[in-house]
Amino acid sequence: MSADSDREQPSPADEAESAAAESGAESQGVAAGGDAEHQEPGCMPIVVACTLLMGIVSFIFCGVTTWVLFQKRTEVAVRTLEGYVPVIEQSLLPPDEKKSVVEQLEETIKQMRADDYPQEVASAVMQRLVRLPMPQYGELDAIESFAGDSFGEEERMEAEKQLSRLRRAIELGQATVIDVNDVLLPATKEDPAHPLGRVLKQPLSVEDVRSVVQRAKLIGDREALADQVFPRQPIDEILEKELAAARESGEY
Repeated sequence: MSADSDREQPSPADEAESAAAESGAESQGVAAGGDAEHQEPGCMPIVVACTLLMGIVSFIFCGVTTWVLFQKRTEVAVRTLEGYVPVIEQSLLPPDEKKSVVEQLEETIKQMRADDYPQEVASAVMQRLVRLPMPQYGELDAIESFAGDSFGEEERMEAEKQLSRLRRAIELGQATVIDVNDVLLPATKEDPAHPLGRVLKQPLSVEDVRSVVQRAKLIGDREALADQVFPRQPIDEILEKELAAARESGEY
């Protein structure tokens, strides 16, 4: 039994060898960990550098594009007005106003094609015209006509008053095309075939027109306009004033 027990117990030499092996393994593990800590970062710096480079290129491209467009303001204005003429021709404006508006736009296009036409004036004309709801002006007439035919006397007078206040806000430059499109929203529907992308519903409904009148009232109240009926100024006269203001005063 004593001999067997002696064989099962490791000798001091074996213990020393085992300890040395463990120490070597630990040293190799530490060395491996150190190598992992000092590994190269891979492709991350390249990705960051490429991202920064793309940002710089995009910034330069946007700057150059903006400068080119800035130098071609008149050409852009001419193309925009040329595309706007058919919109007016298909609008619900009264025939005399429609004819006058088209003539003014065509005359403006003719002037802009001159080599000496000031770029800043072209920019001012476009800034003012994109705010002016000319086709929508005729749609307001259609709404008012429907109210006159479908509402009772008191409601008809209220509709006339609120729509006149909205037109007054347009005349004063206080209501833009965005405001008027929002007012007309209940009475319009999408139509991809139309230049404006939407048309008045046919037939109009009493409830839709009531909603339009209520929204028109909100615009008049927002601009603190008197609660009264204002005379209707033709849209071609408003356009004429805006064109004159663009030439004399420039942008807003």
